[in-house]
Amino acid sequence: MSGRRLDKALADGDLDGLLRLIDDSCADRDWEVLEQVALRSRPAHERGHQLWAAADHAEHRLALEAPAAQAAAAVLRDAVTFGVATLAEVAAATHTWDELDTHLGAVAVGPLRSVVAHERVARGEDLTGVELFEDPIGLPLLLTPWEPTFAEPTIGAYTIDDPVPAAGRLDETGPVAPAEAGGPDTAPGRNALLELTCTWAEESNGHRSAVGVRGDAAQAIAALTGTTGRRRSLPASEALTVLAWAGASGGAHGRRRGMARGRFEAWWCAAALTGLDTGWPPPVDELGGAIGELDWWRFDDGTPPSGWHLQIAVEDPLDGLAWALSAGDSAAPIG
Repeated sequence: MSGRRLDKALADGDLDGLLRLIDDSCADRDWEVLEQVALRSRPAHERGHQLWAAADHAEHRLALEAPAAQAAAAVLRDAVTFGVATLAEVAAATHTWDELDTHLGAVAVGPLRSVVAHERVARGEDLTGVELFEDPIGLPLLLTPWEPTFAEPTIGAYTIDDPVPAAGRLDETGPVAPAEAGGPDTAPGRNALLELTCTWAEESNGHRSAVGVRGDAAQAIAALTGTTGRRRSLPASEALTVLAWAGASGGAHGRRRGMARGRFEAWWCAAALTGLDTGWPPPVDELGGAIGELDWWRFDDGTPPSGWHLQIAVEDPLDGLAWALSAGDSAAPIG
């Protein structure tokens, strides 16, 4: 019956019918039919039907709900164009490394296997000793003692629940003297902060701006926003959580980059801010110590932000440098 439904929906170009079939196949745990939807819907354009949305959704549901063999196969096809998250992250959210790696192969897989591994590490799994043959991330395969437990999104069939980390109570700050421009000493940190939310600006409605100054965090905030606004001091672990969340997020309309990428962006940003970005990865203990010597802040300009937002400032009191980032995105339609 399901096979006949699939044949008819494909022949008719019936996208709604295919989406209903996907839901029914998941409810019945009929993974063979679901995989056929994924494989046969994408080339339907050759017959004049645009059914890629059904193919993308079927791949997402396979990665999320199917047994590890079918989930890994979806990851390896890597065919999704407009899914709500990378399939490596989707599969890693509901399957362990051992379950997936049995079906991911080895050398021939290239970076996809490595990304899945780092997604599992970001979720707290210890993969020390696993050999990755092509690793675009290059971070330790175990969370370091100074890393937090990263905020894990809830990935559903159709949406991702990944709320903005709460800023907490922000207190007013008094007037500050103008800061000196940071110059080349602050450029790497400023660029790394901007990179955190590049997806918001490049794939969605977002905006982002950042500054680096010679001075303190309050002066950096004033240089960026024109007001001292309100702020709250953050422990380093909370700051890293916020950086990783932003690096992973796709904002309102962009494609989510995943927890593995978010962890990478947090490390990259911390390394650039501490001057440890000349080699990759930076020395673990040295980076952890340097992060602890920075002062971190959440802030706003006096008006609570809405939508996807990140306002964070960081100060290096030993070198007299500071940075501030303000980024935001809204759920309004693009265009």
